[in-house]
Amino acid sequence: MNSKLYKSYQVSLDSSKYSIIVGRDILFDEILNKLNGNTKNNKVMLVCDIFFQDNICKNLKEMLADNGYEVYLYPMSSGKHNKTINEAINIYELLEQAEFSRDSTLIALGGGVIGDLSGFVASTYLRGINYITVPTTLMAMIDSSIGGKVAINFRKTTNAIGNYYHPMLNVVDLEFIKTLPQRDFKSGLAEIIKCAIIANGDLFDYLKLNNKSILNQDEDSLLYVMLRAIEVKLDYVAGDVREQGKRLKLNYGHTMGHSVEISTDILEEVYRHGEGVSLGMMGAAFLAKNYFKQNDDIFIKHEEILQDYGLPVRVDSKKINFDRDSLLKECIKNIYKDKKRKNNKLRFVLPKKIGSCGVYADVPDALVEEAFNYLVRG
Repeated sequence: MNSKLYKSYQVSLDSSKYSIIVGRDILFDEILNKLNGNTKNNKVMLVCDIFFQDNICKNLKEMLADNGYEVYLYPMSSGKHNKTINEAINIYELLEQAEFSRDSTLIALGGGVIGDLSGFVASTYLRGINYITVPTTLMAMIDSSIGGKVAINFRKTTNAIGNYYHPMLNVVDLEFIKTLPQRDFKSGLAEIIKCAIIANGDLFDYLKLNNKSILNQDEDSLLYVMLRAIEVKLDYVAGDVREQGKRLKLNYGHTMGHSVEISTDILEEVYRHGEGVSLGMMGAAFLAKNYFKQNDDIFIKHEEILQDYGLPVRVDSKKINFDRDSLLKECIKNIYKDKKRKNNKLRFVLPKKIGSCGVYADVPDALVEEAFNYLVRG
């Protein structure tokens, strides 16, 4: 296949400057060019999703080796339960054994779990080594790989131990989308819908009108919504990398969504992150309707577009084998662990209209409980 370069974003965040390259079949050339132009150290650690170990990662390792690089491969499962300090220590040990230095390079090839974990390792080993990210899921392409957040989970707290660290290159290769199960693809679309709701009413209208072509992965339609979502993310991160103001709005749906995710994630993952965000957006729409005393218009628009894309809008406790009352209590307990609390107050992102939102720290606890009571059915 002939490679196609669709878009290049030149990103300047904190003191870091790097490129986000969006294209098809561009992975090998972009990585080699970046390494050749930015480091004289030939050691590379490739942390990759085990799904790609015997094909893309093997070929990438061989290509880099043919060009004089000493490549170490660390394949791992992409499940949320592997985003831990123990997994980070395993990678630290390999880096130390192979005598990596600060100008050596770590490449992350995988979804959000592998990107977050690898970025955290790269940011902390020797106080920071070169880092390249290759997001392989739609969610990672338009969300987690952008903005510098890197982290690991600790017990039941998502991203409890983390840092802000930027790659020297982010390669968004659309070829990887073909490898996604439909459920994971739809999960990534939830983040695009989120971006439309908080910042771009025109994108929301486009998503409504073109859901069939987007779900069928028509290249023009999918590329359009992906680029708009990336641009929303870059706009909201610029000038607020450490999430003190505008960037908080990117957490729309995440406060309640994270709570549902961790409350149901006992023995296995019940909800993908995007599915949790979808549920969280419905919860936030319920909060907004009651907090602002709105009519049902915005709430109904949420429900319709999420259902258009096959995303969940309610938690069916029976279907996922949970007792409703116990799950409600767990969700309410876990939401108060949210990292975005300030002065011990939860901060919610709420929309007054499609394409515009604000951050509110005075939502009554009783209303939050009422929202969960709506969201979780028996």
